[in-house]
Amino acid sequence: MFIRIVKESLIRKRRRKIVAVVSVMLGAAIATAVLGIGLGIGDKVNRELRAYGANIQVLPRDRSVQVTSGGIQYQAAAAGSLLDEQDLPRLRTIFWANNILAFAPFLEVPVSARDASRGGNELQTNLTGTWFEKTVQGDTGSALVTGVKQLTPWWKVDGRWPEAGECLVGVRLMETLKASPGDDLSLQPVARGGSPVETRLRISGTLTTGSDEDRSIVADLETVQQLSGQPGKLGRLEISALTNPEDSLASRDPSTLSPEESERRSCTPYPNAVAADIEKVIAGSEARPVRRISETEGSLLTRINLMLLLVAAAALAAAVLGVASTTMTTVLERKSEIGLLKAIGASDLGVTSIFLAESTITGIFGGILGLAAGYGLAQVIARTVFGSGVTLSPILAPIIVMISLIVSFAGSAIPLRTALHLGPTDVLRDNV
Repeated sequence: MFIRIVKESLIRKRRRKIVAVVSVMLGAAIATAVLGIGLGIGDKVNRELRAYGANIQVLPRDRSVQVTSGGIQYQAAAAGSLLDEQDLPRLRTIFWANNILAFAPFLEVPVSARDASRGGNELQTNLTGTWFEKTVQGDTGSALVTGVKQLTPWWKVDGRWPEAGECLVGVRLMETLKASPGDDLSLQPVARGGSPVETRLRISGTLTTGSDEDRSIVADLETVQQLSGQPGKLGRLEISALTNPEDSLASRDPSTLSPEESERRSCTPYPNAVAADIEKVIAGSEARPVRRISETEGSLLTRINLMLLLVAAAALAAAVLGVASTTMTTVLERKSEIGLLKAIGASDLGVTSIFLAESTITGIFGGILGLAAGYGLAQVIARTVFGSGVTLSPILAPIIVMISLIVSFAGSAIPLRTALHLGPTDVLRDNV
């Protein structure tokens, strides 16, 4: 009898049942999309932020103090205060090797520069050596194409990237030198005793970065090493790596962690954990996260996740109102049926079970349809915003179905309370 009543109830007034299912489906679809994107947004946001530069800097541990005068850095160039270029391929062997997206070494040398083609005056500036683009092989045979092209994609070159014997000149220095691409620059290291050696580099293009490089000369790392008499050495290393923002677990004392917490911490790419692994393979180095970047990432992710949760909550609240509206209309139309059931001895539990069964069916169907629609919506959003799809966790399916049931029950709560307050005498008298 119970099954027949529920079946007949679903068949009659099918349009209202469809409206209730659609309400649940829309709420479930938006919840699926935002929760799915929220769970997988960390790496995507980190990859987007990596376009704004390195988040880990590696310096010599026993480096000397740098002094900057007139935008030019002066530092003792003792071999002990520099890193070895030959250690860089070891970055492909650390535990977090796959999290390293790009890196580039830098060596800065104070030089006197003049435009040899036009016979201009000498100016003191920095000559920076780096990798423009280089393939680094790992022990497992995997290769990473890296360099400043990958590390600093905002660098704008008016002309072309340098080849051997060429250089880029910062836009502000180019104006001061009154030089242009194709001119030859005469460079001499600032003497530290002995006779400086003159080197000539041809300008291949003008560099615009909005930073100190606008007043500098940038050339291939090997060229600068030879000019400064420091073959195979570099002054600093900048690394762009995918990391998780530090949370309460990362800041806790390791000795206070349980075995499960310790394992979770060791398997999470916190900035300090990645930096510690880098120090192990780069001899004499001190790796440290760039705090302003890592903290910004954490704050940004927190705000994005909060926004997504608010959107999901708003969508589910709208779904509850949609279900409540259709269910209330159904209850008012079925007052006679409810009164008759109570007149023949049906209890409040019996009447409640009929509506709960209908709400359960509405929630399950709406949840399944919403899950499918939400998956498609998540892919559209992810590809539009991040340029790639998102993988939804399998655990999301039961969660969304459960949320859909809660939405359906919540929307039926007030109409059901109204139905229970209907007495058989009042209902039957109203129909006389």
